Amino acid sequence: MRTRAVRRGPLVAVAAMGMALVLGGCGSVPPGTASVIAGTKISRSDVDELTDAQCAGIEKAAKSGQSQTQVTSRKQLVQQALTLLMDIELTLKFGKHEDVTPRPQEVAATYSQIDPLIKTLPKKYQPFMEDTFQRWAESRDILTQVGEQATGQQADANNAEQLLNAGYQKREPWLKTVDIHTDPRYGPAGVGWPGGADPSVSKPVSGFAKSGSKTTPDPAWLGGLPSGQKCG
Repeated sequence: MRTRAVRRGPLVAVAAMGMALVLGGCGSVPPGTASVIAGTKISRSDVDELTDAQCAGIEKAAKSGQSQTQVTSRKQLVQQALTLLMDIELTLKFGKHEDVTPRPQEVAATYSQIDPLIKTLPKKYQPFMEDTFQRWAESRDILTQVGEQATGQQADANNAEQLLNAGYQKREPWLKTVDIHTDPRYGPAGVGWPGGADPSVSKPVSGFAKSGSKTTPDPAWLGGLPSGQKCG
């Protein structure tokens, strides 16, 4: 199945897609691949790594008593993880298309907000999470710069989200030219986002973030899931 347009929101090698049957956001992808964005593969192992790290963060917060985090289904975290990885990849490609380069100082400032959380995770997850959220910080600066150009404003504490929104809006027409192929096991809906997710631009998309789903599963249903299918 083939997706030609992606709604706005939300790490790997470039490879040829070969013979893909596509229509509407899902279809065949190379083995071990979760999604292919304009020829760039996002691996299932990356999705699983990000999901495992999220789950570890949730469980640690719950055990410490420092969080009121509810039990979360692993399926929900998987969809959230793939949404984040897809959104990062799309924005980095958009930046190249617009000839916009991440600014080191702004990227470092954004990443510094996430780094303390990453440092609380088991060490085996930290290198991957550091790389992922460094790229996430770069993608947010790209969108901010595009938003600055579109509005004629400079980013500050008061208009940061407004400019990020403007950046996503400017990205949307470009997305109509992008081919996205997502493995059906992730439940792509129409536009290709896993589970029909639409990455939010009003909040940071974090590996420790809340679910991207608009619906909250019933707590009793979550509690009945096998331990390997839930976190918290």
